[in-house]
Amino acid sequence: MSEALMSMWWELCSLVEGTSLTDEVDQILWSYTSHGTYSVQSLYAVINCRGVVPMFVHAIWKLVIPPRVHFFLWLLSCNRLLTRDNLKKRRDVSDPTCLFCSEQESISHLFFEGIVAVNVWRIISEVLGVNIGSDYESVAKFWIANKKHVITNVVSSAVLWSLWKLHNELCFQGVVWLGLKMVLIRITEC
Repeated sequence: MSEALMSMWWELCSLVEGTSLTDEVDQILWSYTSHGTYSVQSLYAVINCRGVVPMFVHAIWKLVIPPRVHFFLWLLSCNRLLTRDNLKKRRDVSDPTCLFCSEQESISHLFFEGIVAVNVWRIISEVLGVNIGSDYESVAKFWIANKKHVITNVVSSAVLWSLWKLHNELCFQGVVWLGLKMVLIRITEC
């Protein structure tokens, strides 16, 4: 017997080792639900998330923040905020650039990658003594252990909310961009 064939045999043995056989009648089980029955919703979750339910979304509702910010963070987590890239999916957007700079606006850009966001997160990281704000996961990972990171979570939520509020003020209320200080003032007002 060849070495490759023996290797496959041992691999098969290790897979079967954890399986126990019973005299029960075989039945079809859908492994993507806890009760084993198929649903369109479970298939949709498998297709969209490859069967993985994002853990950060559920943690949002346990944060000690105002309900409107809960809802905002939920929209952010689901990529449903109406940034210019998301608006472009629905209708024609004449100017797809960020209101803070001239790059393409997206959720990642507005909240984490844009020059304004990068500078705000740098300041917040220094103040909190935690590396935070490089991307969505760097902020959301603290939501899971909310009791341990209450201050970090409140501050990071205030940063995200303030960036969004200022973005909307620039867009809809004609507020003129005067610099990073505008964001920092809004964070302290939260």
